[in-house]
Amino acid sequence: MQREYRKTIKHPGVYEGIGLHSGETTRLSFYPADCGEGVVFFRKDSETQERFALKAVLDNVVDTSLAVTLGGNSDNDSGKQFQLQTVEHLLYALFVLGITDIAIEVSGGQEIPIADGSAGPFIEALQKLETHYYSEKVNPLVVTHPVSVTDGERYLVAMPAPEFQVSYYIDYPHPLLKNQAVQLTYDDLTFTDTIGFARTFGFMKDVEYLRSRGLAQGGSIDNAVIYMPDGTTLNEFRFERESVFHKILDLIGDLALIGRPIQGHILGARGGHALDVAFGKKLVQAFG
Repeated sequence: MQREYRKTIKHPGVYEGIGLHSGETTRLSFYPADCGEGVVFFRKDSETQERFALKAVLDNVVDTSLAVTLGGNSDNDSGKQFQLQTVEHLLYALFVLGITDIAIEVSGGQEIPIADGSAGPFIEALQKLETHYYSEKVNPLVVTHPVSVTDGERYLVAMPAPEFQVSYYIDYPHPLLKNQAVQLTYDDLTFTDTIGFARTFGFMKDVEYLRSRGLAQGGSIDNAVIYMPDGTTLNEFRFERESVFHKILDLIGDLALIGRPIQGHILGARGGHALDVAFGKKLVQAFG
């Protein structure tokens, strides 16, 4: 993976959109960050001017039930907490573009916009911003022996390899999601232009259930592939195997919380955010 030196943006940028579950509008303002700062989200209270900062790291994950949610306390220890939901698509975009240090102000809602259900709009927005390389090199996490996490038939495994590779398998109870597998060696074009634009997906019965609980308020055919009970989809695929590609997108976005690129081969089957985060913590524990 071409991540030799740390990198930030030179000039501010903005992205605004609605959250998948809340339906609220969130505005993201991107700013340059100092070398080594990492990815930091922050919010200012409009009345008290109290500042909340939240670093995108594994230790700040507070929930993985519907997406990855980060949480942390305010800078002045007032006891108030800043939480931010659905960070994985934006983290994927930052990761594949090699942006290691950036400050992101969050205004409005507490959920990263769902955009079109992929990381593509974030990739496009960030690609418009001029970038700056620091002289400090990125220290990759090198897999030197097998490490795995399992949950029934679901698993993630890391194996030694000279470069980053990912193999992924899905098998869900729908004729269009049976026995799909893909193996990829990292290259910038595939991971930005194909994997990056693979949309999230769901089943119509699950969408109806989530909406009955007041969730998925921002979901639509514009930002998700919806699988129907009759074996079809409500909308068209962007490309073949789009849903397995999106599982890879989520995995890499979740593992971006490690803060370092991975040198190794990741094999996954039917994973999810909870498994991804547990796997990320195990990788850090094993390889530093």
